[in-house]
Amino acid sequence: MDTEEYYSLRGKAGVAGMNRSEFIRRCIRSSEIKQRLSPELMGHIRQLCGMANNINQIARTANAAGYSEVHMRCLAINQRLDGVIKKIEDDC
Repeated sequence: MDTEEYYSLRGKAGVAGMNRSEFIRRCIRSSEIKQRLSPELMGHIRQLCGMANNINQIARTANAAGYSEVHMRCLAINQRLDGVIKKIEDDC
């Protein structure tokens, strides 16, 4: 622990009204460790992000050309892709 971390710990424990040891024990008990994403899952996420980016570009082009209906459909698909990405992130 460097000096900055020590003083941060000391200050947070003081604000919480407990000593450093008790503060650390409570932090450990209440913390939640999340599993890292697998390389396979990261690949899927990258693919989804690429797809969402492509759809966004299509929507911008369609909107500029006056194809508002296509634009709206692309935006809806983009939102669904973003939802899938969010679910993947939340599950991991």
